[in-house]
Amino acid sequence: MNTTNHLNLTVAVLAAVLCLPVTLVGAEEKKGNRGFAAMDTDKDGKVSKMEYIAAQNGNAKAESRFAKLDTDKDGFLTKAEHAAGQKKKDK
Repeated sequence: MNTTNHLNLTVAVLAAVLCLPVTLVGAEEKKGNRGFAAMDTDKDGKVSKMEYIAAQNGNAKAESRFAKLDTDKDGFLTKAEHAAGQKKKDK
């Protein structure tokens, strides 16, 4: 293998390794369509009640769950509110 090919291979492997954490985080976030980013369909950094209910496939309990998660009662979920709700759910 000549030096140019070796350098190209090294750069390609390094790029793949550096991209792996980003790929894994994105996959976990969208897992089951429950991740915050997946629910934030308009990409405004918050999840409205309609976005939340749609992400829950119209589940009958989605509206009451949203009300519990929306701790500041502003009509939107922040990443922090969503994460806190997931921690409570996992206990």
